[in-house]
Amino acid sequence: MMFDRLRYELRLLGKPVFLTPLLVVIGFALFLTLVNRNVDKVAQSMGASLEVLLPMAAGVVVATIATYDRALELHLTMPRPYHRTATMRFLFIVLWSALVSLLTSYLLYVFNFWRLPTQIAQWSQPWQFLTWQMTWLSSTFWLVSLGLVLSLLLRSRSASGILICVVSVAELLFHQAIDQDPLYHPVYLFPLTYSPDASYWLTNRLELLGTAAALLMLAWFLLRLPERLLSHAPGEE
Repeated sequence: MMFDRLRYELRLLGKPVFLTPLLVVIGFALFLTLVNRNVDKVAQSMGASLEVLLPMAAGVVVATIATYDRALELHLTMPRPYHRTATMRFLFIVLWSALVSLLTSYLLYVFNFWRLPTQIAQWSQPWQFLTWQMTWLSSTFWLVSLGLVLSLLLRSRSASGILICVVSVAELLFHQAIDQDPLYHPVYLFPLTYSPDASYWLTNRLELLGTAAALLMLAWFLLRLPERLLSHAPGEE
C-alpha cells in the first residue's frame, strides 16, 4: 500500500522534479566545456553551479510543486492528513536534489575541479570533503524551506517561484555589500562563489541551517491549518 502511494505521488510530481537538477548540472557542464578551457575558472563555475544553480532550482521546484494540488478540498476530507502528503513530496524533492548535488560534488573532487573555502583548505580528509558538502547543503536547505513557506503563505505557484529567483538573484547582485556587512552574513547564500577567503564561511553555513529549520517549523504549523490551505483557490497559478 505504501509503495503504491509513493509511486502515485512520484507520478503526480512529474518529470520536472526528476529532470530539473540533472539538466542544470549537465547543461552547465557542457556549456563550460565549450566556452572555457581555464581549469581555475571551470572549478569556480562548477562550484557556483553546486552552490547557486542547484539550490535555486530545488527551491523553485518546491515552491511550485510540493504543495500544489488541484483536488486539495477533496484531499482534506480523506483519512490521510494532507500534511503527510505534502511532507512526502517535499522530502522526495529535497532528497533527489541532494543526491544529484552529492554526486556532482564527488565528481568535482575526483577530477580536482572543486573549489575550497580557505577556512577548511588545510583540513584532513574525510572531514574536509564532508564539511565541503555544506556548500550546497546549507543553500539548498534554506531555499527549499523558504520555497515551502512561500507556497503555503501565497498559494500561488508563479509568485512563489518568482520570489525564490528574486532572492537568489538579489544575493548575486549585491554579494559585495552582503560580504562586507556582518549583519547579512547569516543569510548569505553563496559565499564560496564570491568570497572563498571569508573567515565566517563555516559559521554562515551553520546559521543558514538554523534559519532553515525555523522556516520548516513555520511550514509545519501552516500545513496543519486547513482553513489557511483553503483560503485561496487550490488551482491558483
